[in-house]
Amino acid sequence: MIMTTSAPSRSSKWPIILNYAIAVVSAATCVVLTFAVYPSWGADPAILLFLCAVMFVALAAGPGPAALASVLTLLSLQYPLLSPDYPFALQSSDILRLGLFIVASVFVVLLSAARKRTSASLQLLLNAQQMMLRELQAQNDKLRVENAERIETATRAQGAEQEIRQTVDTVPALIARYRADGFMDFRNKNWREYTGLSQDNFGGRRWGSALHPDDEEMVEHEWREHIATGEPFELEQRLRKADGEYRWHRIRRVPLRDQTGEVIKWYAIAFDIDDRKRTEDALRQSEAELAKARHELQLIIDTVPVLVLRHRADGIIDYVNEVGRTYSGLTTTKWTTRTSIITHPDDIPRLEAAWDDALVTGEPFESEVRLRRADGEYRWFVTRRVPLRRNGEVIAWYAATYDIEDRKRAESELIESERRFRDAQMELAHASRVVTMGQFTASIAHEVNQPLAALLTNAETALRWLAHQPPNLEKTKPAIERVIDDGKRAADILSRIRDFSKKAPVRMESLEVNEAILDVMGLTRAAMSDNGVLAKMQLAKELPHILGDKVQLQQVVLNLIMNAIEAMTEVGAGSRELSISTSKAESDGVLVAVRDSGPGLPSAGLARIFEAFYTTKSSGLGMGLSICRSIVEAHGGRLWATPNEPHGAVFCMMLPIGEQSLEKLGG
Repeated sequence: MIMTTSAPSRSSKWPIILNYAIAVVSAATCVVLTFAVYPSWGADPAILLFLCAVMFVALAAGPGPAALASVLTLLSLQYPLLSPDYPFALQSSDILRLGLFIVASVFVVLLSAARKRTSASLQLLLNAQQMMLRELQAQNDKLRVENAERIETATRAQGAEQEIRQTVDTVPALIARYRADGFMDFRNKNWREYTGLSQDNFGGRRWGSALHPDDEEMVEHEWREHIATGEPFELEQRLRKADGEYRWHRIRRVPLRDQTGEVIKWYAIAFDIDDRKRTEDALRQSEAELAKARHELQLIIDTVPVLVLRHRADGIIDYVNEVGRTYSGLTTTKWTTRTSIITHPDDIPRLEAAWDDALVTGEPFESEVRLRRADGEYRWFVTRRVPLRRNGEVIAWYAATYDIEDRKRAESELIESERRFRDAQMELAHASRVVTMGQFTASIAHEVNQPLAALLTNAETALRWLAHQPPNLEKTKPAIERVIDDGKRAADILSRIRDFSKKAPVRMESLEVNEAILDVMGLTRAAMSDNGVLAKMQLAKELPHILGDKVQLQQVVLNLIMNAIEAMTEVGAGSRELSISTSKAESDGVLVAVRDSGPGLPSAGLARIFEAFYTTKSSGLGMGLSICRSIVEAHGGRLWATPNEPHGAVFCMMLPIGEQSLEKLGG
């Protein structure tokens, strides 16, 4: 404790002045009483009075004022004794009294001083005691506060410990504590619930009793090594669940050291990684399978008998498979051009143009070019290129190139074969027409004789009118005009017969079907008349024109009519009716139907009647209907047969109109 003193203040001076005032007043009071009653008292009472005053001042005001009172009273006593008017002379007894008074006063002053010092000492002791009490009270209050804080700290520590324990038991992981030698002495709630083992069931083993038997040796080895080094470590091991299932866990163990650095505990945390392990295993297996698939795919790409190329987004070739490298004799897998460097020079402009269009549109495209083989020979290839896109943007092109040299040659041979076939077909058709014309000799003669007879008659008439005198020119002129018309008609008949019978190339033109049919009917009148066949015509009006070769289509109609006439000759009794009709088909075409009342078609051979060399006639070659179907299909049409009701057969020919015929012929 630090004591401090300071100068007396104004308020502390007033008690001192009051004490000395008490001394003065007491001495004065004694003097007044002494002089008032002294003569009657005598000397002894006066001294006793002054001594009482000194004692009073000593008791009331202290030794200082008591000393002042003693001096004042002594002077007051001395004054009358020394005064000349004093009747008594100073005697020895007076001196003794004064001495005793002085001694008594000094004793009183000293006694007062001693009392004051004692009182001051007692006051100091009391003050010290009070200060000590205050200090003890403060210390007690401090201890009470510290005790409350200690209790609160202990409560907080207990709550924190409980919270930590709850956290350890709640955290979604397996947590365990081990002694310094590696033996487990604590496991959290999740560990216990996961394994089904209690807190006290440690089994005397470092890792508890849930470790997979196959992992024991590995875990024991890791423990021994890290207990010796004191270093933290991680490992993966399998732990058994309460239901008996083993699952993989990732475990990390770290040491707890004391102040000297010695390991006193080990703490471990384990996370279930079984799903991750399965995923990793599946991923590794998938990667292995993917690598295998890539290897197999590369083998396929390099082995498949096709030139496989990859182009950059700008079309530059950056990969060629083994087949392409072998074919070209080039070892590099990257060709720095858009068109392969083995492309025939004559095909490069066409291929470059195709690339320009494809890079703009981003659409797949095909091209046929000649590629140079390692030995220098060029062979035809067809290449199909498709884009690879990412977010809609072309990032690469993939191409497969097939050798079509043999196909090209086969196509050429096929085209040549088809040309020869068409030529043979035309020859056959011509031969068929010639044979037909032979069959129609009488009809042709009849058709020609009619205009010739009329021509002769009109010529003779004109001569008779000219022989008149004078010549009758007015009547001669019409007769000559009729001669000219009959000549033109005869010439037209001969022209049609010549066109029908001659061998000429196919000539496609716009035709009116009804007119072509009427021309054919003129050639068949004699045949129908000779065989007693009655012809009926049902020709629709305003039919659209078709595109075709008139001679070939007339040959089809003529063949169908002649087949119908021949079929009806086999009918012994009954009418022989031939019906020819035309109409507009629903599929934008012209339909021609030839119906007869003959015996009909055998159901067994209905599907084969259009086959080459198939015939139901004893003298037929089986080529007529086959040729007819070929001609109709060449015009983009269709030819078929159905039974007629009540008996007979119907042959139908559907021909597309002009534009559709052009499209089909072009296709």
